[in-house]
Amino acid sequence: MGRRRASGLKGSRNAWALRALVAAVLFYPLTSPAAPPTLYKLADLKALEKAFVTLADTVRPSVVAIRCYQVRDPADRHSRQARLPISQGSGFIIDAAGYIATNEHVIEDAHVISITLHNGLQFEARVVQTDVRSDLAVLKIEAEGLRPVRLGDSAKLKVNQWSFACGNPFGLAFDNRGRSSLTYGVISALGRQMTRRLSADPQQRYYGHLIETSSAINPGNSGGPLFNLDGEVIGVVVAIETSSGVSEGHGFAIPVDKNVRRVLETLQAGRVVRYGFLGIEVNDVEAPRSRRVADMNRPRGARIIRISPPNGPAAKANLQPDDIVVEFDGVPIESSDHLVRVVQFTPVGAEVEIKYLRRHVKRTTHVALGDRMNLLGRAAGGE
Repeated sequence: MGRRRASGLKGSRNAWALRALVAAVLFYPLTSPAAPPTLYKLADLKALEKAFVTLADTVRPSVVAIRCYQVRDPADRHSRQARLPISQGSGFIIDAAGYIATNEHVIEDAHVISITLHNGLQFEARVVQTDVRSDLAVLKIEAEGLRPVRLGDSAKLKVNQWSFACGNPFGLAFDNRGRSSLTYGVISALGRQMTRRLSADPQQRYYGHLIETSSAINPGNSGGPLFNLDGEVIGVVVAIETSSGVSEGHGFAIPVDKNVRRVLETLQAGRVVRYGFLGIEVNDVEAPRSRRVADMNRPRGARIIRISPPNGPAAKANLQPDDIVVEFDGVPIESSDHLVRVVQFTPVGAEVEIKYLRRHVKRTTHVALGDRMNLLGRAAGGE
């Protein structure tokens, strides 16, 4: 009898323990509760609005409007009646001594270049130096009290960060005493390759590794700055993708990185920009058909499709069509565009090691880079 009671008490305890365990499993949350959504108050939006207004007040004095003219007789260059407008664009002050950066295509073929500052004052500019390859140019005006921009670093950019385009769309700054327009958007994409779509001569102008932005950009914005939220120039506006001729939300800017900084410094000093030249034409490596579904990762490297000129650096290094360049001077090559950028900003005359694949066999060669400007005349193009 006592054993039954003892046994019955133990069974009761086990039953209660089992019920407690089941309840714990059923009612214990399997995942932590989701955090409540962030609620932005009117004060937050006003703080953001104030940041935008402050940015505009800070950067607009550094942005200029550019209008270019041709004259039939150089003796009439100072006669407004003899001037024929051929283009208009934007620029930005890079040095308080009067140096201004813009696109080369904005001032191409111009006989007279007129600069209008944010306060409405106008000056005639002289060309310090231009570079067709990068589509950049530096001008100079004789003016005082100028406020130069701060150059940022596009290497730090992330997609969906704020971006602000400031310039002279449709020449509006000329009709508004030099006051430039400022629009905002985001960085839509990085590393856009548009050379063959934006350049009439892809072997001359290089539009690779561009910033794509949703900031409204229109004709007349070319050469103007693209700012970040800190008021730093992260790009030089160069083009739009449009079917209507006006902004459709796809604008492009040359990224301001260490290489573009070096180009601007060279142009400001009045020197010609020299680019390394290998003497090849390349395209991207296509994945084998068997890998296109199973492996979505694009193969790395740049495939040589042509060697030109026949006595250029690549030919002397025994590179051949269908070779795939996988490493250049210790830098792993991601794509044909990547190789172009690495080659052109390697000093002329530098001897570098190139690793490449020939019929799936990895090989190594060494090459002394030529000068693109000197060799391009004899070449049919290439890098």
